[in-house]
Amino acid sequence: MDTQEIIWIVVAVVVALVVIGLIAWLLRKKKHQKAEAERVERTEQAAALRQDADRQAQVLPDAELRAKEEQVKAEKLRREADRAEERAKVAETDHLQQAARHEDRLREADRLDPDGHADPAGNPRDPRHDEGPLDGGSHRA
Repeated sequence: MDTQEIIWIVVAVVVALVVIGLIAWLLRKKKHQKAEAERVERTEQAAALRQDADRQAQVLPDAELRAKEEQVKAEKLRREADRAEERAKVAETDHLQQAARHEDRLREADRLDPDGHADPAGNPRDPRHDEGPLDGGSHRA
């Protein structure tokens, strides 16, 4: 091989190394630009999320206040329902006591007049015209 050929080989190797270096540099630059673009995009997304969170934070106190007001209303309604239930129990007890007193009076009347042949004024009564319960049974024990 002569010197001219060696020079051309060296020039070709140097040109090849420069081209490879240039390609590597371009690839690295492109990769770096892509990473920077992704970083910028994530930063913008984060900023948008922070703005949304700030807007939501402004309505949180109102929502919390409404929730507390509704809890107070619910508690008030529970107390009212408890009182109404207690009144219903008292009314039921009163009803049962009145019904028991009525039955006691009927039993006392039956004890005094077992045949039931007199009306409250003491006049004789015809048992064929007595009206009993709809089921035909006796209302007295």
